[in-house]
Amino acid sequence: MAFAIERQAITKWLQKLLESGEVIAPVRGPCGDILFSTIHSPEKVEWNFQNPLHPPKQFVLPQTDPIVKIKRNGERHEVAPTYDDTRRFLFNVRSCDAKGIAFLTRMYEMEPADASYLRRANNLTIISLACNIPCPLGFCVCTDSGPFLRDSYDVQLTDLGESYLVEVGSEKGETALSGVPNLFHPATEDEVSQRKRLEIEAKNHFEQETCHFASAMRRISTGRVQDALWEKMSDSCLECGGCNMVCPTCYCFSVKDLGRVGAWVRCRMWDSCQYAAFTLEASGHNPRAHRKERMKRRFFHKVSAQYYQRDGMVGCVGCGRCIKVCLGATNMPAVVGAIRKGKWNE
Repeated sequence: MAFAIERQAITKWLQKLLESGEVIAPVRGPCGDILFSTIHSPEKVEWNFQNPLHPPKQFVLPQTDPIVKIKRNGERHEVAPTYDDTRRFLFNVRSCDAKGIAFLTRMYEMEPADASYLRRANNLTIISLACNIPCPLGFCVCTDSGPFLRDSYDVQLTDLGESYLVEVGSEKGETALSGVPNLFHPATEDEVSQRKRLEIEAKNHFEQETCHFASAMRRISTGRVQDALWEKMSDSCLECGGCNMVCPTCYCFSVKDLGRVGAWVRCRMWDSCQYAAFTLEASGHNPRAHRKERMKRRFFHKVSAQYYQRDGMVGCVGCGRCIKVCLGATNMPAVVGAIRKGKWNE
């Protein structure tokens, strides 16, 4: 069922959410850039914004994520898992980022399930804001990740001008509305029709050819991408890892022990599959010592039918962040296009 809330009533709803838990929303940083941050006042929330460079996945998968605490007790060591049970609301997140968190959650639910991640995900309520005007570099329409969502949200908001259409997608979404039921009213037929019209208009903003995955998926899944093409594309990669660090669906990690007074904390830390040492073994052998092999592996994981079958979607949500940060133009649309055409345009 769809509801609606008047624009001026949003502040009261946000105030209620702030009383219920931590609220994370897009805000304007000290230098004027947009970033996701914990808020303490509804007035800090940005409504008209392009997606920040860094996705909000850090609030379910922190860059440095404590997993266990190790403490010496005499001649023995005690190991205790570390969990974060904070109740959080991710407010005004864009469609692609909501889809990215859904992708990560499906992955971490696979056996053996990751309790550390799932504790955070289960305590997170995602309130997404549909994109009436898609971002210039986005291609979410090609990955079924936007500009409007059919799933992967708890609450989806659509800006109708004087009001917001409110779609509830889960029990957590119902709970988020239940604290102030008087602020919401059943959506009228006109409001629902306006929402549908806005979705059509948003899709019309995309160019005819944005980033088509189907033919690239067939070629990469059946081994029909020549090594010479991988070699050519890898020459343009600077191995900076920027694409991994800003990607909403990347989850490569390393493990580090951080010393504390009388104890250690074992942490999962973001890593990049494009770094030369990522697969370096203790023996000194590196199965992917060459940049070509690392790039080949990355895009097989993102685009192949084998992983699509396992994950239920390609490993990309079309946010366009890799286009912004890549210094060598080996971003997702460029590589998918080259795989599809069998030629790298330098």
